[in-house]
Amino acid sequence: MTTPGPFDDDADRDRIPTQAELDAEDLAEIARRSKDSDLSGRYPARPVDPGPPPVALVRDARVVWAIAAVACLAWVVYGFANLSWLEGLMAERLQPGLQNVPGVDPGEKAASMASFWTPALLVGIPLFTALGYPLLVGTARAHSRNLRSIYLSVITVTVLFTVVGAALLFHYPEVSASLRVLAWVQCGVLVLSALITLRRPINEWLPKSMAMKPFRRASGG
Repeated sequence: MTTPGPFDDDADRDRIPTQAELDAEDLAEIARRSKDSDLSGRYPARPVDPGPPPVALVRDARVVWAIAAVACLAWVVYGFANLSWLEGLMAERLQPGLQNVPGVDPGEKAASMASFWTPALLVGIPLFTALGYPLLVGTARAHSRNLRSIYLSVITVTVLFTVVGAALLFHYPEVSASLRVLAWVQCGVLVLSALITLRRPINEWLPKSMAMKPFRRASGG
């Protein structure tokens, strides 16, 4: 057995590494960084105080939502005050499309559908509109990007239902066009409220999204 000489370490230090050794070192560094990234994504750092929520979230978006709620309330009150009349108008619209349906009495079927859809729209659309407010409040109080995403989804569904509902309920020559205008005002203001929640100060205040790799999530790793 030979004893290492005093200059053996220097010789190893001055030796030029081979390409295979360099590649191995690069792969090891990549693996380490990937592991660190996975750990930081799976075990995020302890949240810090984000500070007060932006004014755009606690005031502007809520005020705009309130304007939409008032517009919604106006046409809903009109709808319930004239419920029977609106049901009759909707039944008349639906009846021609049921003429060729075998085994169905067009008049009876149209009246049945109108008696269901008219109050359903008058109840469902305000409920979806009202659901937006606690989501706005929860986004600010819980510092939650997920609640903001749910709010945007609810606004999208509400706007779509309002557009269809306004056409089914009020798009008749006998009904004042102001009712459809109120519904469109509600839609426009709700969209504006959603856009306010997407402003930069709110995006910067909300926590970052925690992205998860789809393959790792599927494998349960």
